[in-house]
Amino acid sequence: MYQIEQCVAGVYPDTPWDEPYQNRINRLIEAKKLGQKTVAFLYPEFDSSTFRYRGYNIAETLTYSFYWCGACFQYADREKLIKGLQWIDILVVIRCPWDEQSDTFFEKVRSCQIRLCYDVDDLIYSPRYMPEVIKALGLKENVETNFWFGLTYRNEKIASLCDAFITTNDYLAAYIKEDFDKPCYTLPNYLNGYQERISEAYFQKKMLLEPQNPFVIGYFSGSPTHLKDLMTIMPEIEEFLNRHAEAVLRIVGYMQLPPQYDRLVSEGRIEYLPFQTFIGLQYEQAKVDINVVPLVNNVFSNCKSELKYFESAIVGTITCATPSYTYAKAIKDKENGYLCNVGEWLDTFERIYQKGQDKKMQNQIRRIALKEYSGRCQVRRVETLLNNILDR
Repeated sequence: MYQIEQCVAGVYPDTPWDEPYQNRINRLIEAKKLGQKTVAFLYPEFDSSTFRYRGYNIAETLTYSFYWCGACFQYADREKLIKGLQWIDILVVIRCPWDEQSDTFFEKVRSCQIRLCYDVDDLIYSPRYMPEVIKALGLKENVETNFWFGLTYRNEKIASLCDAFITTNDYLAAYIKEDFDKPCYTLPNYLNGYQERISEAYFQKKMLLEPQNPFVIGYFSGSPTHLKDLMTIMPEIEEFLNRHAEAVLRIVGYMQLPPQYDRLVSEGRIEYLPFQTFIGLQYEQAKVDINVVPLVNNVFSNCKSELKYFESAIVGTITCATPSYTYAKAIKDKENGYLCNVGEWLDTFERIYQKGQDKKMQNQIRRIALKEYSGRCQVRRVETLLNNILDR
């Protein structure tokens, strides 16, 4: 692992999207006065996961645009937002489910001739796919399955109102186009400025250091529903830990392994760290030797974004991932990461461990990730996408 000093947290805010409603609507009002076109992003409640990628990051990208301006809103803003609809050209609703206020709000949006677009980054926009999702996530309890069936039905109710769709990759877009017979545009998840700046600081520090023991395999889970994914490679991780006394598996986020791994936990060979802010996550990813992204390779996981690759890449941490649709496109095996099927992970760990960290490869993966996933590099793509939606 790398003994990197953590940057002062106050310099990099954990929730930069937290600002008064009036500041956000004023941004659109001033843009319209300047002759710009405007897009509002609506999400149920601001968070650092889906909303950050599909709302905040895109609105931030548009600060570099001469033609478009974006601002973000949440369900709690709807009553006030109804009074400001005249300042909006496109409303992008991000994984928004129906609720008791939805009918009134969206009827008003329609009456103002605003283009309505649904953004979804996962296969959860319709209950018809829930059997696949339940199987992928390993859901068993009735409470969980009832929740997901209800949520996807409510998502579909709002999605069906929209003129167009935005999603993260062509694999998922094909399903959406078939199901709704409406235009669907792809815009990958990517980085925001705070991520890029703090990652630059950690990367520069990292390049001045040599890794020390323990040798840390990092698994960064945003949700306990990924347990089934991690379990696909746990036998190979356990074998690697048994071979190398100085190796550790570090699990960051909401995850708890089955009791069969309690011994390794008690011995300090498996470590748990709590869920991190998106700023803190870059620090934890910078410290580990390997980032692993195992997936049960099915329809559900092939719809997933490659964000776990590029967020580690910008701090110079090498990713080993299952070759799902997006990861196979993002990673060229042995060039900017490693692609591993079940049975190949152990040999890959050994190769990296025996070879030692490759600074040339670390520089390369960071350079490629910034070229493909930097927010400032997405301006033209976002402008074109929004122009296409508006023109239709």
